[in-house]
Amino acid sequence: MTFIVLFAVVAVVLVVPVMIGARMVGAKNTGFGSAFLAVIILAFFSSAIDALVVDDVLAVLAAVIFGTFVLAWILGTTFFRALAVSVIATIIQAVAIIALAATVGIGSA
Repeated sequence: MTFIVLFAVVAVVLVVPVMIGARMVGAKNTGFGSAFLAVIILAFFSSAIDALVVDDVLAVLAAVIFGTFVLAWILGTTFFRALAVSVIATIIQAVAIIALAATVGIGSA
């Protein structure tokens, strides 16, 4: 049961912000399936880029550019709108993670 709850929380924290960002920029594909597929592909290629690219700055740049193209393709939007989706999703995810950490008392003295 704990695994199912943990999986649901992770899915919500990772996928729902992409859905929200896609809706905010007017992307064609804003559903859970499209956002979930994008998150899975982005995670896979982020790991691959980290393993293949030695320079950290180059790895981040490659991940941002490639990730934006992936989001644009899957969500059915332009490159710059997909970049906005990425920024919006990252902000929402950071706030959600901080709120979850505060709720369960992680980081408190």
